[in-house]
Amino acid sequence: MAKKCKTAKHLTKKRTKQNQSRKNKNRNPRNLKIQLQVLQGDWGKIKPNEIAILLQDAAFHINRLLRTPFQENIQVEPSQVDHPKVLYRESSKDPYTIWLSAKDHYWCKFAYQFAHEFCHVLSGYDRIRENPNNWFHEAICELASIFTIRCMAFRWLTHPAFQGRKDYATALSEYGQDLLNKHESLLPTKMSLNSWIFLNEAMLREAPINQADQRSNQTLVAYQLLPIFEKTPGGWNAIRKLPNSTSLLADYFVAWYSEVDPEDRVFVARLSEAFEYKIPLEIN
Repeated sequence: MAKKCKTAKHLTKKRTKQNQSRKNKNRNPRNLKIQLQVLQGDWGKIKPNEIAILLQDAAFHINRLLRTPFQENIQVEPSQVDHPKVLYRESSKDPYTIWLSAKDHYWCKFAYQFAHEFCHVLSGYDRIRENPNNWFHEAICELASIFTIRCMAFRWLTHPAFQGRKDYATALSEYGQDLLNKHESLLPTKMSLNSWIFLNEAMLREAPINQADQRSNQTLVAYQLLPIFEKTPGGWNAIRKLPNSTSLLADYFVAWYSEVDPEDRVFVARLSEAFEYKIPLEIN
């Protein structure tokens, strides 16, 4: 008996399944590990290998969303100041160096700090240094921290970074919720984000980014934009192409929209709309 001829539709389905299989294989958590080294130092009661496992897990939640996962080297050291920091590189061949101030077994704090600095690395902080829009860059990196903590809290319910520690999902969830509770009322009642940025943008562009008031303002913006990132997590791809624009935020979004890949433009437009800015039609 002759074999039944396979239709084009059948072959298309087969190729689709094969492509999806390859895609899923490439998205295997093991394939998404970053090249990370935690150096010896004063970490308190926690060992470098434990920190490395934790930071790999923190990085995974954004790295898995990137069309081209991050593959460069990062080395992590105890901070030589009283806060976390990512250092500028002297050469593109050098590893990225991240300082963390967290110590002991405060896993939430380690993950929170590292996610922020990892976001700086992804956003190309080397090329956008000394920019008046660095306050916005900081806001996005603060957003990366809370986004990561919330993702970890959900995933640890079934896939904790450490065997037998599903219970720590509760601590991660509470840590994230405490942050939300602390910052949800930062935007004045009945004031839109557009009105707030109109009143504060000049100050945001001029004040040092590490001032306490600046940190609060960056956090305000981060938490206003968080729902957009959680609804459209693939938007993290756009962060890799933050523009080196010194324009005011409305025009900054136009520059960003022009630089991102076509599949990320809708996401940038949604962020722009959160501030009630419109991307000009001629840019489309």
